[in-house]
Amino acid sequence: MEAAMVALLTALPSLIAGPASAVVICVLAMVGAGYIFTKVIIPEQRASLDKVLADSHENRKIFQQAVVAIDERFKSMERNVSSVKKDVDKIEKDISEIKMKI
Repeated sequence: MEAAMVALLTALPSLIAGPASAVVICVLAMVGAGYIFTKVIIPEQRASLDKVLADSHENRKIFQQAVVAIDERFKSMERNVSSVKKDVDKIEKDISEIKMKI
C-alpha cells in the first residue's frame, strides 16, 4: 500500500503539469466563462435592450401626439387660408365689377 502511495505521489506532479491537465483546465475555464456569460452578461444585455425598447415606445407615443397636434394646427391654418381666399375672391370680384362700371 505504501509503495502505491509513493508511486502516486511521485506521479502526481507530472499528471498535474501534463497535457491532460491543460485540457481539463481549459474545459473548466470555458465552463466558467460560459456560466458567467449566461448568468451575468446576457441578462444585463437583455435588461439594456428592454430599456431601449421601452424608451422607443414612449418616444413613439410622444412623436404621434406631436404629429396629431401639428395636423390640427395645419387644419386650422387651412380653414383660415380658405376663409381668406374666399374674402380675396370676393374683393377681386367687387373690384372687377367696379372696373366694369367705370
